[in-house]
Amino acid sequence: MSIAAGPSPVMTGGFAGALTRAVVERLDPATLRAAHRSLHRKALVIASWYLASFTGVILASGWLEGVIAATSMALAFAAVGFNIQHDANHNAFFAANTKRISRANRIVGWSMFVIGADANRWIYRHNTLHHGSPNVVGLDSDINLGPLARLAPFQRRYFWHRYQHIYLWPLYCFTVLEIMFNDLTTLVGASRHARSSRSRVSEATVAILSKLAFVAVMLGLPWLTHPFWVVAVGAVAVMFAVGFLLGVVFQSAHVVENAEFAAAGSRPPYQWHEWQVRSSLDFSHGAGPLSRLFRWYAGGLDHQTEHHLFPRVPHTAYPIIAPVVSTVCAQFKIPRRIQPSFHAAVSSHFRHIRAMGRPVRSDEAELS
Repeated sequence: MSIAAGPSPVMTGGFAGALTRAVVERLDPATLRAAHRSLHRKALVIASWYLASFTGVILASGWLEGVIAATSMALAFAAVGFNIQHDANHNAFFAANTKRISRANRIVGWSMFVIGADANRWIYRHNTLHHGSPNVVGLDSDINLGPLARLAPFQRRYFWHRYQHIYLWPLYCFTVLEIMFNDLTTLVGASRHARSSRSRVSEATVAILSKLAFVAVMLGLPWLTHPFWVVAVGAVAVMFAVGFLLGVVFQSAHVVENAEFAAAGSRPPYQWHEWQVRSSLDFSHGAGPLSRLFRWYAGGLDHQTEHHLFPRVPHTAYPIIAPVVSTVCAQFKIPRRIQPSFHAAVSSHFRHIRAMGRPVRSDEAELS
């Protein structure tokens, strides 16, 4: 299995070469096979959890049972995104020898459709835009919330951003809905670059039909046993809870204090591998039970630096290579930043967006 990190051939010297050689040496074939087996067992647990929760929603006979089942459904819903589709659509769920996503990984990556999103659109938006240019204004879609928020120091500030550290938290509840609708809107732009009209029609058909099927199943099956208004309220609550989880976890790895950003229209002043380290922060690496539980649940997103450097490595191997990454970063005097806990990462995100919302210097863009 190839574990080359970047979008271009791995360099033989410097930080990139030293890091890749050290990680390849640490992840021998037996270790990688064990990491994949661990990921597969974990995926079976999460898939079973998801199906059991949805069954519980359908069969719930009272409010208490319904709330418990819906809460479990929301947590399992996010877990599928964190742990199954994420690895699969990075070509990491099964061992693959090329950058092109293998058929086996592609099939497991279709689990993205089970949580309402389009796998093809997500691969483009996440793998290409975000991983290719993390924290680069104008290229990284994850830091572009339009006029709603100023997440990077090179973005324009509006007067209402002064309060973004307050109003952004409830807006994170719409993350899932934003992903679902963004899949459809980006099809328009993507269709201009499609190889043929047949591929445009095929992508649009998959995107539309998969979302219709998702809505039909999520609302239709519970409607067989519950009043529609109960189903609708429950579905919105689940979507909002999942959206909040996804939004907060995603932002806590890049949109935080000490993460580095690059201005629109310029390349980061570092090589690709070093920029991945400088624009990402790990969190929650502790040995306590809460840290271990969160690490299991978050699907390696707490090891964001390792994930960005080696996205085609299964996330169950990130704790193994984390000490290697730290050692090589120290050798090359590259800042390797780790938040002690998830709470610390969320607090850092709060302070960052509060700072980004404050009035800027006269040489920075602002509309007030």
